[in-house]
Amino acid sequence: MIKKPRLIIAPLTKSDCADIHYKNSFSEVAAFNTIGIPKNLKVTEDFLQPLFKPQQVENGQQLGWSIRLLKDNTFIGELGKRVSTPKFNKGEIHYSLIPEFCNKGYATEAVQAILKHGFETLNLHRIEAGVTSQNLKSIKLLEKVGMTREGMHRKILLIRGQWIDNFSYAILVED
Repeated sequence: MIKKPRLIIAPLTKSDCADIHYKNSFSEVAAFNTIGIPKNLKVTEDFLQPLFKPQQVENGQQLGWSIRLLKDNTFIGELGKRVSTPKFNKGEIHYSLIPEFCNKGYATEAVQAILKHGFETLNLHRIEAGVTSQNLKSIKLLEKVGMTREGMHRKILLIRGQWIDNFSYAILVED
């Protein structure tokens, strides 16, 4: 668990599935993710199931965290990190919040914490993030936390039946 001035960032558990399903049910959240709005809670539970099983570090790992308000433990969003095999020593992050908690600095605080965790706890060399070229708020956040845009992948993400461009961002441990 990671405590920040306003947040608790804790590993996901099965008890978080309903909150994540609720978050993913907002069209504002689905607008920029590749999974869309899940049909029901069972779909969300099935999607998250691999996170609750033991993972082999040598094969890479998928890690997930809930983001909750420190003051009252309210669920406000989630973070994820896919960690490569040790040979490549890198990770890729994603994040999303319930819309009513956006534009309050929570995502910035959470992403900064997970970057620090990646470099200081997991000893990663590089952390990446992808963002649709249309997601201006997320682009601003990634740049605010010190990530650098390294390129664009043309029409790589299928979102709502359309192929969308995706920017690649990264930050290195020495940055």
